[in-house]
Amino acid sequence: MDIQVANEKALNLMRKASHRSGFLASALPKDNYQRVWARDGVITGIAALSSREEDLIYTFQQTLITLGNHISPQGHIPSNVDVMSSQVSYGGLAGRADTGTWWLIGLCLYVKYTGEKHILSRFEGEIENILNLYQAWEYNNRGLIYVPLAGDWADEYILHGYVLYDQVLRYAALRLCGQLMDRPSWIEKSEAIKLSISQNYLLHKDWKNAGIHIEAKKKLLAEKGPLPYLMASFHPAGYQAYFDFLGNALAMIFKIHPEPENCLNWATEKVGVLAPAFHPTIQKNDKDFYLLEQNFRFEFRNKPDEFHNGGIWPMVNGFWGLATYMHKGKTEAEVISQNIAELNKHNDWEFNECFNGKTHLPCGVPQCTWSAAGQVLLTNTIQKGFYLLD
Repeated sequence: MDIQVANEKALNLMRKASHRSGFLASALPKDNYQRVWARDGVITGIAALSSREEDLIYTFQQTLITLGNHISPQGHIPSNVDVMSSQVSYGGLAGRADTGTWWLIGLCLYVKYTGEKHILSRFEGEIENILNLYQAWEYNNRGLIYVPLAGDWADEYILHGYVLYDQVLRYAALRLCGQLMDRPSWIEKSEAIKLSISQNYLLHKDWKNAGIHIEAKKKLLAEKGPLPYLMASFHPAGYQAYFDFLGNALAMIFKIHPEPENCLNWATEKVGVLAPAFHPTIQKNDKDFYLLEQNFRFEFRNKPDEFHNGGIWPMVNGFWGLATYMHKGKTEAEVISQNIAELNKHNDWEFNECFNGKTHLPCGVPQCTWSAAGQVLLTNTIQKGFYLLD
């Protein structure tokens, strides 16, 4: 496949989903996708930065401003903002723990790549409130935030408690804000989170500094043996030892993963080139399936090998490709880039939200903006160079 043609198709979709208020989650009027979403908009905006396309970078700026203008007094970043009515949602049955960190990461990267530092000054008070809110979400003041079920991007999956993905995002947000705003205490806090991630999420035989859930770790180690990846989550009743591909990819991209090459090699051997959202797939006879099938809003989508339950997302694979590029090299990352483009090409460039993990057939919302963004971000990183954290 001609990757340049593929990228033009992806950029065209990002433009089609551009609104004066920011990036919409989809170019189609499906459910609540035609809103400015924090995580979708920021991820698409980061891809816009990587593209160097001025019109898309401007839309990213408007995305950040729209979300920033609707921050709650306590520091909650909206889950989404309706561009027609300006109605704001901070979440459904559960609040969203990843919207604030994505917004902070996006804001810092926007300033880093455009030099427009005035936007940091504009939102300085709000940034303080957001980071204070995350500190409050530690609850036990032991370095990790506690995330409710349905509290982040995998809002129809089963993870809750101390979810890896959310800790990694908080690390990056603190690090970037600390560097750009000259706040040594924030950088120091990020280092404490980095250490806590290494201690708590890696299943290893070395029990020095083994984290806060030692007995659960010992039990799991006896059952599974050492694992090369960071486990997805834990809570008072034990570990959820699933492989979270996005959480692990971000940990590698932000350079806090203890075993990046082992993790990448293990994943390629187990699942192949394309990464599912989570591994292994939860089957109907598994004990976790009961919780999974109860957790949905519009319709149940987490059938085995679909959606979060083993489905393949171009967005996730964009970040997985970035991690591969950083720790394995260009050749391996180019294979992933080609595979993402092949997925997006289905049905004459439908850019579906996700695909069946076995058949690779579409199983999500068409014209999904961050499916295009995952492809653009990875391809531009390979071809032009782009880094989320120095």
